[in-house]
Formats: sequence, C-alpha cells, structure tokens
Amino acid sequence: MKRAIVCGGAGFVGSAVVKELLANHTEVTVIVRPGFLEKMEQSRLAGLDVAVLECDIKDIGQIKNRIKAPVFDVWYQFAWDGLLGEPLVDYTTQIMNIKWVMDAIVTAAELNCKKFIGSGSITQFELLVDGTGDLYDKHRIYKTAKMACEYIGCSVASEHKIEFIWPIITNIYGPGEFSPRLINSMIQNLLSGKHQYLSEGKQYYDFIYISDAAKAFRLIGEYGKSGRSYTIASGTVKPLKEFLTELAALVAPKTELVFGEFSFKGVSLRKEMYSIRELQEDTGFTPEVSFADGIRRTMEWIERAMNNEMDP
Repeated sequence: MKRAIVCGGAGFVGSAVVKELLANHTEVTVIVRPGFLEKMEQSRLAGLDVAVLECDIKDIGQIKNRIKAPVFDVWYQFAWDGLLGEPLVDYTTQIMNIKWVMDAIVTAAELNCKKFIGSGSITQFELLVDGTGDLYDKHRIYKTAKMACEYIGCSVASEHKIEFIWPIITNIYGPGEFSPRLINSMIQNLLSGKHQYLSEGKQYYDFIYISDAAKAFRLIGEYGKSGRSYTIASGTVKPLKEFLTELAALVAPKTELVFGEFSFKGVSLRKEMYSIRELQEDTGFTPEVSFADGIRRTMEWIERAMNNEMDP
C-alpha cells in the first residue's frame, strides 16, 4: 500500500490508523471537519507528515476536485456524524450517514482507489440475535444505519468496481480516547475513588488495544478480501466480569468490585460473534498488547491527563 486516504482521520481510531500507515511507509491524506487546521497542533495529528483536507462529510463528493494526484490504493472511512447524545438516536442524522458513506464509496472509486474500508460496529450483531427484547431501543437506529452501510455498500462498490470491506469494531480502548466508554470511565472512577455500579457481568466481551486495532486496519488494507466484514478484536473472549476484575486489580488493587447492583438488560452476544479467525487467516494479524499491558498504558495516560487537570 503506497497511498491511502483516511476520512475521519483525526478521531481516536482514525488517527491511530494514520500513525500505523505512516510507520509502514504509506503516504496518507487525511480528511477532517472544517475548522480543524486551526487547532491541528493540539490534535492527535500534531507533528505527523500528512496532507490534510478539510471537508464536511455532507460534501464528501466534492473532495475529488481538490486532490491533485487522484491515485490511491485504499480509502478508510471513519467519519460518521452523530455518535453521541441526541444525534445518536436521531433517525434523520443516522439515515443521512448512510447516504454520505455511499457518496464516499463513489468518490473513492472516482479517485481510482482499489479498496474502500469502512468501520462497522459490533452493535450491528445485536440486531441478529433473536428474542433480544430491545425492539424499542432507540440505539437500534444507529445499529441499523451501520448495517445498512454494509449491505448497501457492497452493491454500490460493485457497481463502481471498487473492492469493499466492512470491518466490525468491537471494543477498542487506549491512550487518546476522550469518550465516556466503559474502560475509560471505569479507570477514572477507580483512580478517583468513585463507586462503580456494575451488572452481573456475565455477557461476553473482547477488548482490543488501540495500536493492535490500527494494525488490523492496515493489514486489511494490504491483504483483506473484498466482501468480508472482519471482526477487529483481540481474540480473547470471556465474560465481562473477568475483564473488569483484572482491570480493578491493576488500577486499584484494594478496591473490591460489587457485581450485580443492577441487571443487564442489553443484548448478550454469542462467543463466536467475536471470532477473528477470518482476519488472521487472510491478513496474518496477531495482537501484540495483552489486556493487562493495555490497561497499564491507558491508566498511565489517564493519570497524566488528570494531573494536568485535563479531560483524559
């Protein structure tokens, strides 16, 4: 892979993929939101040798007119509008995301990209589990939009003669993430001495460290087969309770976790849904960072951020 476009390359996962590509001698063009360049030196992309183009995701079809040498190997699509708060459950926003991803596929084909690599979500699988009882969960809108991108994207890509791969992201964590997701919030709570309310923790999980996830995306760009939806995970699947017990022992060893203070009412995925067999067979992917090492690194980063009175 010589040249790649990373749309949404300033985010947590996107920026890690950018760094992974650069470390493996790939020239990278990053597409970011308007106004980004003003704050680039304070961003995750600070100091990186990349070409940066500002473009609203709504106008992604116009980006081809601004690229001087339109010959790329891979287009990575991480940009997605409405990931938090009310937009996450707003059907108009999520339906428009489908259109914008399709526009990105067409644009990638017009730029002579060989592959289009999206970013699906493990929550898509929750739609496939029978009898989940979550028919009225508003987050189904987001999950369905992601799944629609996978299914419609295959057809659009075929029509425009570009390879299409829709990797499924499970639970990525590590330094550089500012969201309130489980690993981040739990480490912060434990370090601050706050009580962590937990379910029984019987549902299966898999957590993958950010650098391993970025490596997986790079390998998919190099060796992934069109039409596949590789699951990006560590390959270590076990009940959530076991992961969190290990995390607490590393972060706050004197704290005793209490499981079952509330009942988990979400969707429990089957263990095989986290399988990375296809990813390993097609790309040779092997994770390098254990959960324990990943937690230590993430904790150190959060501690530094907390000491600087920043949002970790």
